[in-house]
Amino acid sequence: MGSANQMRQLRAVYAGGVVAWTICLLLSLVGDDGTERQTVFLLGLLAVFLVLLLWSTWRLWEAGGHRPRDRAEDVATTPGEPV
Repeated sequence: MGSANQMRQLRAVYAGGVVAWTICLLLSLVGDDGTERQTVFLLGLLAVFLVLLLWSTWRLWEAGGHRPRDRAEDVATTPGEPV
């Protein structure tokens, strides 16, 4: 349970990074004060954070997909409880 919460917090950090780097990139492009090197660097950071966001989302989705079935089996096999 703790690792799922940590993964959700990590995913929130990655989502915040995606938003931050997107805003920085847009401000750099709109303001015309950004160099090509800065634009490429911001695109690289945005790509890294997007990949990490997709990875963490996939891991959470994969972990959540197996859990409800396991809980349903535990509830069904618990002796002594009324159905």
